[in-house]
Amino acid sequence: MVRFKDYLTIQYKRIIKLLPGILAMILAVAALLSVVAFALVNSEAYNLEKQRYKLGIVGDTDDEMISLGVNMIGTLDESRFMIELVEYDDEASARDAMRNADISAYIVITEAFSDALDAMTNDEKLTYYATSGQKGISNVMMDEIALIATNIIVYSETGICTLREIMKEQGFDKRVRYEKVNDLFMVYIASLVTRTKVTEIKELGLSDGLSTPAYYFSGILLFFILLLSFCQISFFLGQKNASYQFLMSKGITAPVQVIGEYIPFLTVTLIGVAVIMGLIASATNFGLVDSEILTEAGLDNLIQFSVGLIPVCIMFSALGFLIFEVLIGVINKILVAFMTYIGMGYVSGYFYPKTFFPELVQKVGEIIPTGVAFSYLGSIISGAPDNLDLLFIFIYAVIFLLIAMFARQQKIR
Repeated sequence: MVRFKDYLTIQYKRIIKLLPGILAMILAVAALLSVVAFALVNSEAYNLEKQRYKLGIVGDTDDEMISLGVNMIGTLDESRFMIELVEYDDEASARDAMRNADISAYIVITEAFSDALDAMTNDEKLTYYATSGQKGISNVMMDEIALIATNIIVYSETGICTLREIMKEQGFDKRVRYEKVNDLFMVYIASLVTRTKVTEIKELGLSDGLSTPAYYFSGILLFFILLLSFCQISFFLGQKNASYQFLMSKGITAPVQVIGEYIPFLTVTLIGVAVIMGLIASATNFGLVDSEILTEAGLDNLIQFSVGLIPVCIMFSALGFLIFEVLIGVINKILVAFMTYIGMGYVSGYFYPKTFFPELVQKVGEIIPTGVAFSYLGSIISGAPDNLDLLFIFIYAVIFLLIAMFARQQKIR
């Protein structure tokens, strides 16, 4: 009788002999996916997300009221994180800058507007200029910004003017009117500066509450773990049904055979993940990777993050083991495994934000193994691991192994 421990040792010796070639494939795949990740992080679309919208200002900003508004936007108000003000001496310079895409739009401050603002007559309007033609995100954002600014300025000024007129009709002294109008003006200013405190801001990120680096890193990393089983295809070559039948005669049943082969298979997957995470840590220490990007991607604690990947490795290894166990022939194993991984990864949002897919596709992508793994990894990055996703991961792993055992039993018969 052959004991399970002996069979497990034999399988470890088999895969250790194949380990150099497997690791070479793992490093090649990791290098390829690293290039993809680097291209995404340094892409124009991602860099634009980190930029502020540049708004040009043409005219004299020395007026006390206008200067106060400009300084508040640039230093105090929360809008300073979204808008960058650029002053121009004349409209021609601002127009050229807008045509060269240096600014998103510009505003012309006329002397008439400054005089009306000082007099609080509310009879002059500001006009902003943006590029014509099809609207892009910059134009839409500027429309929203202009609408917000208009509401704030118009209603605030209306309140101040109304108070001044009512006090004048009631016969209040000019000095008293000035003090009360000034008090109301300061109330408006204080409300504008602290207006963001009356709301709760929640960043939705690119998808699932993840930032762009976190989202794409999760997708690329999970796809890499899928491909780790693909790199170990040599472990399943050369196996014959007669060998399984011989082992069965020695007391190694189909379930024992599957578990005895799955554990070394999983071990190599874990080694591959450990190698990649070690390379990421080394690259960060040597300054090859910006630590800020890793923080945005949720990798501020690499060890804890790596431990959290173990359940995903268990499920994906079980999936890969099942595919290679059921299929016969090298070509079939390669084609079916690769197409399965690509298809599952795509509908689960590994390569493209899943929010762009139809609702039915999104639901399917969320419940299949790749979708459950994505949701689980996202919860780890967010700092609140989902136990339900973890449960489904282990259920999927058990199901895959049971099917593999059934397939092995059929080969023995």
